[in-house]
Amino acid sequence: MAGNASSVLLSHFTRINPSVFVYEAPKLTTKTEETTAKPSHPDIVLLLSWSGANIKHVVKYTPGYIDLYPEAQIILVTSAFADFVFGSSASKKLQLEPVIQILLSNPNARILVHLFSNGGSHKLWRLAKLYKETQGRLLPMDALVLDSAPGKATLKRSAEAMAYEMPQAWYLRLPGLALLYLFLFIFKVVLTVTGGTITIDRVWKELNDPDLIRVQAMREYIYSKADRLVFWKDVEDHADEAEAKGYQVRKETFENTGHVGHMRLEYERYWREIAALWNRVQ
Repeated sequence: MAGNASSVLLSHFTRINPSVFVYEAPKLTTKTEETTAKPSHPDIVLLLSWSGANIKHVVKYTPGYIDLYPEAQIILVTSAFADFVFGSSASKKLQLEPVIQILLSNPNARILVHLFSNGGSHKLWRLAKLYKETQGRLLPMDALVLDSAPGKATLKRSAEAMAYEMPQAWYLRLPGLALLYLFLFIFKVVLTVTGGTITIDRVWKELNDPDLIRVQAMREYIYSKADRLVFWKDVEDHADEAEAKGYQVRKETFENTGHVGHMRLEYERYWREIAALWNRVQ
């Protein structure tokens, strides 16, 4: 399925701001291409990356989408751990406004959203809240892929996830991990005392809120029992709750793949699931 789209690199994307990149599909030029293109394909694929992901790693998902849906526009939004804690509401709004403007410019677009891990879940949550706040209606989407997500907050898993962005050199990594655990511990104590809610847990809950996320959007949960960062049972519980609330859900469980590592190890199976999800939209 990789085909000629496997050569797509980041250079094919236009950088809108430090977090948003856009790929514009080339126009079909031959009768053969026009015959191959299907009107039922998504017009927009929105990729929301995991926290701290190198853009070069996230862009590796684009060849699969280009092979499946060669005419689709691809919007790629990156995520950082700082997004969970730091930054004003105004700066976070500024970061996502270009995405909303693209969606508004194509009001009849069929949209497939593909999020990764808690970073992507958090980004969808913020985007959905901002869209509803500014447009007075729910974020349009026809299908939603939740890859290795969503998970619930624990001290150990939060630290392991944040450690991805740390230097590998032991003399930098060990002190960094110590400070990280201390920060997370203090943060959790403060929330407990003040009665606050950890953002990840709030995201987990509100992604199943019909007043925020369209019930009509088909869902595909892709996750692994070998994932060390997001507990598979958290994902299954979320899927079961979504189904109870009226969302149309499918769960695809991998046994031995790591966090956001399913495509790399089982490429054909992964893209079969994506194609099957969109086919259910029709």
